[in-house]
Amino acid sequence: MALKSSGKVVLIDNYDSFTWNVYELLCNEGADVEVFRNDQITIDELIKFSPSKLVISPGPGHPLTDAGISLDCIREFSGKIPIFGVCMGEQCIFSVFGGNVISAGEIMHGKTSQITHDGKGIFKDIPQQVAVTRYHSLAGTHESLPECLEVSSKTENGIIMGVRHKEYTIEGVQFHPESILTENGHLMIRNFLNIKGGTWDTAAITPQVSGVSATTSSDKASILDRIYARRMEDVRAQKIIAAYTPSNLLTTYNLNVAPKQIDFSVRLLQATTALLAEIKRASPSKGEIDITANAAAQARLYARAGAAAISVLTEPHWFKGTIDDMRSARLVIDSMPNRPAVLRKEFIFDEYQILEARLNGADTVLLIVKMLDDELLKRLYSYSKSIGMEPLVEVNSASEMTRAIQLGSKVIGVNNRDLHSFNVDLGTTSSLVSMVPEETILCALSGISSRADVEKYLTEGVRGFLVGEALMRANDTTKFIHELIGV
Repeated sequence: MALKSSGKVVLIDNYDSFTWNVYELLCNEGADVEVFRNDQITIDELIKFSPSKLVISPGPGHPLTDAGISLDCIREFSGKIPIFGVCMGEQCIFSVFGGNVISAGEIMHGKTSQITHDGKGIFKDIPQQVAVTRYHSLAGTHESLPECLEVSSKTENGIIMGVRHKEYTIEGVQFHPESILTENGHLMIRNFLNIKGGTWDTAAITPQVSGVSATTSSDKASILDRIYARRMEDVRAQKIIAAYTPSNLLTTYNLNVAPKQIDFSVRLLQATTALLAEIKRASPSKGEIDITANAAAQARLYARAGAAAISVLTEPHWFKGTIDDMRSARLVIDSMPNRPAVLRKEFIFDEYQILEARLNGADTVLLIVKMLDDELLKRLYSYSKSIGMEPLVEVNSASEMTRAIQLGSKVIGVNNRDLHSFNVDLGTTSSLVSMVPEETILCALSGISSRADVEKYLTEGVRGFLVGEALMRANDTTKFIHELIGV
């Protein structure tokens, strides 16, 4: 029997820091959300509240001992309203209907895996082998899977990543759709919010009882995931240093001491073949490339040879770069006529990093669509524009290209390297060219090593070319740049 609903989505907080992220994602998708701690509301109070949907948050511990009212909530509202569980929330669903939650045989803390799914319910329109972020050491077992539940998603090695009730509109996922590194997490939440009623025969999105797709995937920790997690730690630590607090950086910026900037998009259009020459000492896939490289010397060499922009890796752990490298690169070219634009190549997720880039001489920053949900992408793009920098917006797929175009990006770069596997496919850029508006500057990023690569892209309408490793390894850098740009 369906409840008369207040229209509110109730989120039960199992005392987990990710609850806020779940709340934010729900709100971003248009939900009106009320949050209650798992020991600070009763079932009777929830019934009177008449929620339209119920979400059970992640949380530490085991669902049978640490989830508070969560299990009782699932029992009470089953068959009445849609219910969605995240991580321990999914384990609560598994437990309520009689399944066993035990050690998964591996500890996953901020690691990304690719999963297969059945394409139903919350997985409607989600591509196979989607990358999801996992924080758990427990999981439900296949052997104890309740008869009323079906597996909706799993990893390659068979760990259950999602379950769905066969009759009631109840779904749970072991991973974190709210994580910034989970692909299409916003669409999963949107799919859940579109479900109506307490049973699938009345739902807007109706799953069929079926097994998980047989498509295989690779279950391995994503390099992007590890880099992102580490950079989050770095930025948090830096923000508490007195000289580098966000307020201190903003005060400095408001004193108008940031170096004079040039328009990145205009500078690219000034070149027939716009080369974005990259300073990169190392990479996750290739290890050390030129560990002794001097950023200032390399920047001067690039600028004198005709680069339209200089990309400086400022990530210290995998790429061995720093913000000091970018500042030095900017200083050494500052007095040159029609100098190249300076790009901060970084894994950016916070306005703080953009402001830091501007204060240290950047003309533009990189925004990686794969890393950012729609709300954060728009926020970072707008902030960058507000301080005079047109970002280079990086994509790797048709769905990401659509998001970049909807953003209004003037400069879009297609990364031929997949940031989860780090495999390179030069056809990636070619496959997306037709989607790009005529007025948008399209750049090809990664894997370019010859004039032949450049000429092929030029015939397709590509305007800019980012080259890093090949330049760093070149015996005669100036000669190689001249070959690339055709002079």
